[in-house]
Amino acid sequence: MTNFARAGCGILLFAALFGVWYSVAANYDYGALAGTYVFRGNGETCTLYLRPDRTFVQELSRSGEIKKSQGHWDRYGESHVSFSDEFLKISGEEMDAAGQAHGEFDKLLGIFPTLVLAPLPDGPRFHKKWFR
Repeated sequence: MTNFARAGCGILLFAALFGVWYSVAANYDYGALAGTYVFRGNGETCTLYLRPDRTFVQELSRSGEIKKSQGHWDRYGESHVSFSDEFLKISGEEMDAAGQAHGEFDKLLGIFPTLVLAPLPDGPRFHKKWFR
């Protein structure tokens, strides 16, 4: 195989890998963001189950007491999110003018999503669980 053919194959492989990475990195659909997210801090543990049908289940453990809630979540813009009034407020979180929880999804390396609640960018950070 000539050097020219190797270079051409390398370029095609790079383009294919870039295309796959971009399709994941640019996907902020409900299905792509759905999953289990966990926050631990300030003596609290919060597990947030985001479903692709735009509903959520939240479990908040604070001082040995566990509270649960259910509601809906909506995306706006490319990566912003707001939660219905049922969302349980956690320490360090700011609500919007309507009293709703809101935040933004970030993606580490464009692949691994995290949810950051207001105040952005330093609010409570939820990390997605990849395994049970």
